[in-house]
Amino acid sequence: MTKNLIKLSIAVVITAGVLGSSFSTQAYPPFLRKAQKFGAKDCLFCHKEPEGGEGWNERGQWLIAEKERRKADAIDVEWLADYKEGEKKDSEKKEGEKKDGENKESKEEPKKKEKPNQ
Repeated sequence: MTKNLIKLSIAVVITAGVLGSSFSTQAYPPFLRKAQKFGAKDCLFCHKEPEGGEGWNERGQWLIAEKERRKADAIDVEWLADYKEGEKKDSEKKEGEKKDGENKESKEEPKKKEKPNQ
């Protein structure tokens, strides 16, 4: 009787562990472990969704752009040392200001040529 109870308890614990782990959401473990030294607590550090996957926030998009810029095969989380919060927003504002300046100049009406009196 006691042996059956122990076996049943072990089976319940194993089943609960397997089911519990299948419902938990974690980032790709090596990425998350490396990113922890940069302040990551979960997938939302780089992703828009708590379970990770497709959809990246500003930091995640920066990492993808950095991968392309460096012509790397894979993202290296260590690049986060170079990431500056809000850097993308600042550069977008500067671009927007340049465009606004150009638009103001182009919106000004050209001076009408005066016709000589005949």
